[in-house]
Amino acid sequence: MPRIAIVDVGSNTAKLIALAYEPGRSWRQLDELRAVVRLSAGLDEGGELRPAPFARGLAALRTFASYAAAAGVERVVAAATSAVRDARNGSEFVAAARDLGVDLRLLDGVEEARIGALAVANGFAVGDAVTLDLGGGSFQLAELRGRRWRRGGSWPLGAVRSTERFLRGDPPKPKSVRALRAAARDAVAGWVAAEPLPDTFVALGGTVRNLANAHQKRVGYPIDLLHGYRMPVADLQELAAELATLDAAARAAVPGLNADRADIIAAGAAVVAEVAAAVGARELRVSGHGLREGLFYPYLLPDAPDHLLDDVRGFSVLNLMRQYHDDEAHNAHVRRLALALFDGLRPYHALGEAERELLGHAAYVHDIGMAVDYYRHEHHGQALVLGRALPGFDHREQALLALLVRFHRKGQPGPEGLGALLDPGDLDRLRLLAGVLRLAEYLERGKAQRVTGVEVAAEGAGILIRARSEGDARLEVEAANLRRELLAQALGRPLQVVGRGDAEAVP
Repeated sequence: MPRIAIVDVGSNTAKLIALAYEPGRSWRQLDELRAVVRLSAGLDEGGELRPAPFARGLAALRTFASYAAAAGVERVVAAATSAVRDARNGSEFVAAARDLGVDLRLLDGVEEARIGALAVANGFAVGDAVTLDLGGGSFQLAELRGRRWRRGGSWPLGAVRSTERFLRGDPPKPKSVRALRAAARDAVAGWVAAEPLPDTFVALGGTVRNLANAHQKRVGYPIDLLHGYRMPVADLQELAAELATLDAAARAAVPGLNADRADIIAAGAAVVAEVAAAVGARELRVSGHGLREGLFYPYLLPDAPDHLLDDVRGFSVLNLMRQYHDDEAHNAHVRRLALALFDGLRPYHALGEAERELLGHAAYVHDIGMAVDYYRHEHHGQALVLGRALPGFDHREQALLALLVRFHRKGQPGPEGLGALLDPGDLDRLRLLAGVLRLAEYLERGKAQRVTGVEVAAEGAGILIRARSEGDARLEVEAANLRRELLAQALGRPLQVVGRGDAEAVP
């Protein structure tokens, strides 16, 4: 697969992500490099990038160019944001980067907002949303309607600039914090009031991820995933207020916060909290994807309208499958059988389309643990499902997906330490869906698609499942009968599987 490096030269950090991808089909991240450059340090005073930040930025780009050459990267896509675009000598920095072999694209504020919003549109299964991207030099707001860009803006109140302009004390004075909050509130007032805004509020950027990580540590969150995390705005306000009372050393010691952001996190938190209040948000959804992913989507989806995925959730699952165990014929057939069983059993269960969709997704990835080893591959698969963000899924859905993978072969389904993420009734849903998936898996035991379909019928007080087949499906029918008990228990009825032409049920 071709390799691409996306470089984001921000006001606080410069980052590179290396990706391998197949256009329109799949992608995976290979590596990441990060350097704290603080390009915007002192920028408001002189209007120019100062010599030390200028040199730090170029040193980072030199390292990135060296990495790209060593790693066999075919294409480098690089962009610079607030600090470089606002500096009088920004063009000199762009020219110096070009001398290093890095063609640096200078983004204006609205373009930066649009690219960040594209990352959100392809990272969440939401149609309408307000997005906030807080960087070191500026923050951007955007509005999505039907997953498409509607409008956006940019304001020079990023975490570094806001710290230098407002919060000079350590810890900052309360009146300075109030002044910063007022500046953020006044900056967005006109944009917010221009038209009614969506209820969904998604925030991205390093400051936001740090705040979410600190919140997860406080509440004892059971999984280490930030993308899709939901933080109540009331908790965000409380955390922002607390950080403003601490000095930098104390902030560095707060669990979940990066020490290299300790001096700027109080200002960043104040701006995020004030903007969240201004847009009327009750919760903040954290995006692990941002500008770099937004810059990547035109290459992953070159032919898609507006570079948007047709189905965020479906693409996430197929991408996961293709990275680890791309036995698509087997997985797709297990999915067909599982959905046919689910539909045929509707008279006996009360589950709906949300559960049916989750079952179909689980079928695609049920065997990904085989990438580690055959033995205990259901355990390995659970770890792989929980080991990375799945764009489009909330954490409850991702937990259920992982548990379906965990119990697709054997065992009595339980929460496996994920109970805090589940809703009432989810364990019952899990047992029924795992029972269906398990039966479908064993009806495809030979991985030859010999069982072509299923028919479900009442058989006295029980349920009879007749497997239609092409060729000898004795292996599949016998295997399914050996693994039928979980589904029978979940349905509260005896259940038997027979092959076509069998005169009576297998005992």
